[in-house]
Amino acid sequence: MMGGAYIPPTEERRIVEYTKNNELVNYDYLQEEIGRCNFRLTESAITIYGVEINGQKWESSYKYWIRNDTLQIHNDGGFESYEEFFKRIE
Repeated sequence: MMGGAYIPPTEERRIVEYTKNNELVNYDYLQEEIGRCNFRLTESAITIYGVEINGQKWESSYKYWIRNDTLQIHNDGGFESYEEFFKRIE
């Protein structure tokens, strides 16, 4: 994307809910639940983790920032990196 902004089409958008009991719930654009896992926070990193249906455990950690009502997560895949922005909704 060469440093530009990308706004996904409506059908590719999602809602991510971070609950008070450290669950992360993903919803599609129709607000149907599509996934659930857990998370934990430190001062500068968020770790998302869970267990697959086959019992295999997984986890991924990302740097994050909170600015006003927006959560910014830095995804660094080595070859490419990008920022995700999640706006608080009530």
